[in-house]
Amino acid sequence: MRGVISCRAVVIAFLLFVSVFVLNPVVIAQNESDIKVGENTISIKSGTQNRQFILYIPEGYDGKTALPLVFLFHGTSQTTKQILMTSDLSNLANKKKFILAVPEGIYLYLGMKSWNRDLDPAGVNDVEFVKDIIREISSKVAIDKKRIYATGYSGGAMMSSRLGCELPNVIAAIGAVAGLECGKDCRPTHPVSIIAFHGTADKILPHLHHEKSLPVWAEKNGCNKTPVTRKISEEVTQISYGGCKGNAEVVFYRIDGGGHTWPDSPSAEVYEKIGLGKTNKDINASNLMWSFFEGHPLP
Repeated sequence: MRGVISCRAVVIAFLLFVSVFVLNPVVIAQNESDIKVGENTISIKSGTQNRQFILYIPEGYDGKTALPLVFLFHGTSQTTKQILMTSDLSNLANKKKFILAVPEGIYLYLGMKSWNRDLDPAGVNDVEFVKDIIREISSKVAIDKKRIYATGYSGGAMMSSRLGCELPNVIAAIGAVAGLECGKDCRPTHPVSIIAFHGTADKILPHLHHEKSLPVWAEKNGCNKTPVTRKISEEVTQISYGGCKGNAEVVFYRIDGGGHTWPDSPSAEVYEKIGLGKTNKDINASNLMWSFFEGHPLP
């Protein structure tokens, strides 16, 4: 399986590498902690490595109110700027008033920057990196520690899945676009709410492999064994596991004909041009994800 995924990773790396995204930071004001509204590039020491992440502060932030924090993980070979453009989560952060942390991966996977989602002992500790980021952000701005969430695309979705396994007492819920996982070594000590999206025409990471993670997460969360299936549109089917412990929930959106894409992404045309397939416009993954996160804080 790793060999198959490795081949797919090469494909996605090439396709995403040749794409070009431009994102202009929005700078509104300077607050008293020297963190500006909009994008801030932060450098920290994590383990023995110098690491970077983008800290996005929403418009109107007063520097005192504790806001939710959302981690956004880029896909393999993507950049932090590209995933911001792909997800459009910075605009949503301005509207809904949450803080964004967009880490930069440095773990080399087939020569491409990615995430140590399989906890390779010879690689960097990206789980510890996330904890270091939380400590750093907490020293600069006020965050609601019951409302820390993680989402990502492709390899970033797998990294978000890993956080659900490793930090269930820190991460309240995860969102996975084209890459939900739940390995045999995943042993969360608390229920973790999951929302995920995957296209049936994804040629990079076939949906069936990742959809198989649904009942596994449902079992770990103590949910009902039988899911509720509901048609959202002609192309979108929602699969939900309820009755979970700790008011957790597992929700999956299967997108018929959808490619290796982020539903309703502003970058839809670019994804199609570089061969990643169709982007569904019936649902907006970012909006659905945030609504889901809002309803699932840590107990």
